[in-house]
Amino acid sequence: MNRQNLIRPNLLGDLRAEADSSMLNKAFIETADYRTLIETSDRIVVVGRRGTGKSALTIRLEHHWRTSDDVEVVKIAPEEYQVIGIRPLVRLFGDSFNKARAGARLAWRYALMMEAARSLSPHYKFTKSESYPILQQHLRHWPKERASITEALRYRLLDVVDESQSPEERIGNLPVALDLRKIEDALRTACEDVKTSTVFLVDKLDEGYEPDDIGVGFIDGLVQAAIDIKTRIPNIKPIIFLRDNIFRAVQTFDPDYTRNIEGHVLRLHWDENALFNFASLRLKFAFELEDESSLKIWNKCTAGDLKGKRGFSRCLQLTLYRPRDLVALLNEAFHFALKAGQTHIMETQVEQTAHAISQNRLDDLKKEYSSVLPGLSEYVGAFHGQHPQLAVESAVDRLQHVLSEGSSDPLIQQDFLILSDANAVIRGLYSVGFLGIREPTAGSFVFCHDGRSPDRGFNIGDQVLVHPCYWIALNCAKEGVDPSVADEIYDEYDIAVSSETPAIRKTRIGQLIAELGQIPEGTNGATAFEEWCRKAIRICFAKGLRNVELRPNKLAKSRRDIVATNLGEDEAWKRIYEDYGTRQVTFEVKNYQGLDASDYQQIQSYLTGEYGRFALVITRDDSTDLYAQRDVEWVREMYSNHQVLIVKLTGKFFCKLLHKLRDPQKHDAVNDSLHRLLDTYTRLYLAGQTMSDVQKRKGKRKRRRLKRAKKGTPTS
Repeated sequence: MNRQNLIRPNLLGDLRAEADSSMLNKAFIETADYRTLIETSDRIVVVGRRGTGKSALTIRLEHHWRTSDDVEVVKIAPEEYQVIGIRPLVRLFGDSFNKARAGARLAWRYALMMEAARSLSPHYKFTKSESYPILQQHLRHWPKERASITEALRYRLLDVVDESQSPEERIGNLPVALDLRKIEDALRTACEDVKTSTVFLVDKLDEGYEPDDIGVGFIDGLVQAAIDIKTRIPNIKPIIFLRDNIFRAVQTFDPDYTRNIEGHVLRLHWDENALFNFASLRLKFAFELEDESSLKIWNKCTAGDLKGKRGFSRCLQLTLYRPRDLVALLNEAFHFALKAGQTHIMETQVEQTAHAISQNRLDDLKKEYSSVLPGLSEYVGAFHGQHPQLAVESAVDRLQHVLSEGSSDPLIQQDFLILSDANAVIRGLYSVGFLGIREPTAGSFVFCHDGRSPDRGFNIGDQVLVHPCYWIALNCAKEGVDPSVADEIYDEYDIAVSSETPAIRKTRIGQLIAELGQIPEGTNGATAFEEWCRKAIRICFAKGLRNVELRPNKLAKSRRDIVATNLGEDEAWKRIYEDYGTRQVTFEVKNYQGLDASDYQQIQSYLTGEYGRFALVITRDDSTDLYAQRDVEWVREMYSNHQVLIVKLTGKFFCKLLHKLRDPQKHDAVNDSLHRLLDTYTRLYLAGQTMSDVQKRKGKRKRRRLKRAKKGTPTS
């Protein structure tokens, strides 16, 4: 073995097929799936999990057909901005999946046929075909070759779609506006005359993809259009490569999937023998070894327990039985071997590599999703050292213990309080791809990675699985992944920040906001309102207050409704502690509108010792504003005579704070709101003014400016 080869950064090739073309050309394995795509035209939808070689297949198939004289190859690989740019036009056909799919199907049929016609146009026989005038006329309206197919389709739809019509009318008029039937007949004739086939290779449809009605309808429309064209024009062969998560969305959304699509699907599959040949062939070219059997090549590059088929099986157990995972593992293992001065890899280097890869993935998960799920590190830690597959009820027990323990980090504690129970945490862990759920009908574990909540609940008896890429970092399993489990994992675990907060957090906060509207004012709803206020205080002021208790001194003469400990960690609460000496914060809860003097006197009587000179009263008023001839005078009297500040809050005030906290990155909004309220009391109410006074002054200034403007007098 040439040891100098070990210094190359990616010994067995790069993880990306585009950057791996040199190794790909030399060490490509012609699998049964590859031969099926070349030799038949039945399977045109190729589905694969991450890292199973979809892009590599695309490159190899393109190379194969470009060497043929009677085949034209059209490669479609849209970029993110192109897909995002066409979404608004797809939405013109309607917001529902069925309408978006119907419009996209017609649009894609047109686009594919025009690209096929453009690919045939350089041929001499094309100009002699009787269909040439028709196709040439339409090609004049199709943007030139420098435009991608998605850009060309976007420009064409802008020309023919009438925005004044209803979505149904737009769909109905599109075949006529695009002249689809005439183009289809003409193209069929032209292909026969030219005696040339056109192959479409469609890849990277995950760029700019969103798993909503419009996004899935756009992809499903393409799939349906490809099937239409393959069926009606034999000389055109589209092949669409879909990632597993997109394919499952199509499967779920499309009610006609079984009838129209299922028979055209080829799912990529790698068994242990194919992966062994794949790895050995790459080792052969990486180390310039002689042409020998796969077993001999493997044994030349390994040592100790890693030798032989059993040693290779051990390597596979540390991956998800995917070529890309295997390449990554072996590349890094050889780098560790080089550092140790070895020319062969041993099991220790492979395990060291697997641990590093697993830890990096776990770190990436925490970095990317902690902003939307602040308690993620603690939730994930609950599974450390445990078996990775478990019943839902066992997972609930572990996570409930984490929630009960609490956290000293205020943002994490706030997340604990918002999610409030372990079932919600499980849904959150599913939404970021950490936990998968076993689907009883398919018998497989399904994972998610887009920050969305599951379509179904987690019930007693359900089985969940920690994603295998985190097992080693969490010390979850002494043995690696079983091949049957690996092959049944449907996931897309590329780390990607979701554009929206996980729905579970929004749902929980939305439920709490909605609860307020169900609580009647007055005596009947007093207890429920107190409990609601306690929950809202714990969540909104989690950064500054601890140990929020309802009626902590039930037997005392002065029975305060809610008391919380002020640690002075948050800036607003630190200000309250320093200015008013309040370590124990009193919240008096009044389930009615309009306070009177006796309410303020009652609250003032509570403010002794640790309770300092500051308290808050929560009412059912519409606004936190104070009114003249009433609130303002009482607040000023308390402050002037007793140096006590009593601040009015309302249920609606807390609802506004909660609404902002639906996005955890806006946690400072609570601190800012409390600061502004304190400033209003200091600058306005304690000076004997009200918000209405301020509004009146602003109104007078505005009227004066308008008068000056009419007279032509400068306003300043």
